[in-house]
Amino acid sequence: MRCQVPRTFSGAIRASLPAFLALCAVSHTAHGDWTVATSAALSHDNNVGNARNYASVAEDSSAAATVSLLQLIQVGENYSVAAGGNLSGQAYERLSGLNDASLEGVLSLKRKWGLGAFAPWARVGISLGRADYADDYRSATVYRASLEVGKRFDERLSLWADYGFERRRAAAPDAEIYGISGDVFSQNGLTLKAGLQYSLNARTSLALGSLWRHGDVISTTAAGTYLYASSKAVAADPTFGPGAYAYKLNGTTYGARLGVDYSLSAHSLIGCGFQRLETHAQGGNNYSGSMPQLTWNYRF
Repeated sequence: MRCQVPRTFSGAIRASLPAFLALCAVSHTAHGDWTVATSAALSHDNNVGNARNYASVAEDSSAAATVSLLQLIQVGENYSVAAGGNLSGQAYERLSGLNDASLEGVLSLKRKWGLGAFAPWARVGISLGRADYADDYRSATVYRASLEVGKRFDERLSLWADYGFERRRAAAPDAEIYGISGDVFSQNGLTLKAGLQYSLNARTSLALGSLWRHGDVISTTAAGTYLYASSKAVAADPTFGPGAYAYKLNGTTYGARLGVDYSLSAHSLIGCGFQRLETHAQGGNNYSGSMPQLTWNYRF
């Protein structure tokens, strides 16, 4: 696999470091436990550019990794605060322009209704980060806010749900088509996720997840006049080759994921999963994609 470090990685760090340090400063005002976690994933996406037409479909494999540093602060019996940040990156085998590095500062407040592992809980969180791509026109500042709830019902079954808003703000290139914006890679979206985890035995668990997302979606394909009327923005997308254009549309995505996780130790977990996404975009511009994935997580 050919890995290329994004040329503007240092820009991502400079842009996000003030937010990261501010959130860590919040955590420094109280005593708490530090948590360091790492994760890695190997994936294969059979429609990376979300193309509608088979002739424009591009598939590729990628490797991703994340390091997270959080300080957990207990506030009374029922509340806790987490503050810190995530450093992550992803490298593609062929589409090297999609290689990216990101730095994100996070802050969340969690409430539990009761004591012990079976008490229901809710968490609100915000984050601010910067994602820099090898092909810089995709680089964006990323804002997120979320509300998550969950409950463990017994030793085997737990449920969770997450509702979030995300805004990606990218630099807008000059418009190439009269009357249509070139600001393709700035996006807004609302996402609802839900899932369950069921322990088959002491080491093995089954995970089922679902996804609904509504907002801006990006489809990259060869130039086609049938997309212009429905698009909010259009811009050239040379990451996918000469003649490729990215179209920003209003769309709704439905997804499902099935995974199996195996605990190697008290701190380490490996897993495999399969995700399927179906998107229905404005003007009948629909597309789908599938992604098998291998994962590894370690918490110190």
